[in-house]
Amino acid sequence: MAAQVHLRLLSLPKQGTLQACWIRINDGRIVSDLKLGSLSHAAEDLAGEACIVYVPGEDVLLTQIRLPDNRRKQLIKALPYALEDELIDDVESLHCVLGSRVEAGLYNVAVVAHDKMQLWTSSLEDARIRVLKLLPDSLLPPFEDDSWSVFSEANTGQTLVRTDLEQGFVCSQQNLITFIQTAVAQRDKAPAKIKLFHCENIDESALEVAVSGLSEAEWMDTPQIEDALSLLTLESEHTDFNLLQGQYAPQSRLGQHLRPWYSSAALLGLLLLIGVASNVIQYYSLQEKNRQLEEKIIATFRQAFPEIKRVVNPQAQMRHHLSRLRGANKQGPSFAKMLSTIGPLAKREKNLQITNLRYQKGQMELLMELPDLQSLERFKQTLSSRTPWNVELKSANSTNNKVQGRMLIYEK
Repeated sequence: MAAQVHLRLLSLPKQGTLQACWIRINDGRIVSDLKLGSLSHAAEDLAGEACIVYVPGEDVLLTQIRLPDNRRKQLIKALPYALEDELIDDVESLHCVLGSRVEAGLYNVAVVAHDKMQLWTSSLEDARIRVLKLLPDSLLPPFEDDSWSVFSEANTGQTLVRTDLEQGFVCSQQNLITFIQTAVAQRDKAPAKIKLFHCENIDESALEVAVSGLSEAEWMDTPQIEDALSLLTLESEHTDFNLLQGQYAPQSRLGQHLRPWYSSAALLGLLLLIGVASNVIQYYSLQEKNRQLEEKIIATFRQAFPEIKRVVNPQAQMRHHLSRLRGANKQGPSFAKMLSTIGPLAKREKNLQITNLRYQKGQMELLMELPDLQSLERFKQTLSSRTPWNVELKSANSTNNKVQGRMLIYEK
């Protein structure tokens, strides 16, 4: 599993540029030294690694609000108006973030000024630092049910207090006792335990008085914890809470990976557009040539067949009329050829008498008399097998012990 980078923006108003500290943690172990510097130095050290960023908790109000249970998109739209009476500043200047659902109708929320969000996000973007999640540093202390986790920073005099999975605040060391007393006074908000990390400067006796027996103060012995980011090595339940919502929502990771290819994709799109335009131009050019060829074909057809007034499909009509012309000009077998071929065969047939013979346009019709039907059928079979023509028996009648037949012979 790759180490995860955690970067904390420091609240140093006297400095011209934002300062940060960052650390790498892998499977609950610190795998790099804590580093301190400007965002440009951090970006150079991270070399494109994505990180979880913590912003000053003193600039982020974490609270809870009651909302009617509804779809999350509708709750996000309604959130600023639900908070309007609870805040001094105009909600239009504030970024309101919806957290997780605590119970029916109760939700965790965060409120931060737009100018702060714009400062943090633009500074990180300018430094080319990839951000996975943006959280207040008041959520750095470990979370435990029904307890507060308190971390005191000696160098700044601030105290980070985490009161729930997505709840916490930042106060001065001098005011910590006051906050604890206020919570204990509201018995329903008093934690069962208060865990203190690096709180040597806090008056232990005053703290004992503040908890008034309703809570237990536990002084944690954690020499390995040297700074707030090191608190992440302690076992704690993780949260999906993220200040990057709404207009500050980050682009998808896929989009970030594809961003270097945007220019290439744009060039490819331009080339495809040129190709499509060229094909469209070629299509219309070919369509025009096809129209001109159709006109020439129709003109040729009208010239060849001026008697045809209605031209629907000139190619098919041309083939049809040419076929008719070929059929009209085709010569069938001559009378002499048919007679010279059929005569010897008829002479061999005994008792055959041809009573009538008619020839017209390559067809010969024979009227004949034979003793019986068998003889008539035998003569037909002889003509069919010995001549190259079709032989068709049109009729056969039996009269006076003779059979009269009419036979048609024509070219195949």
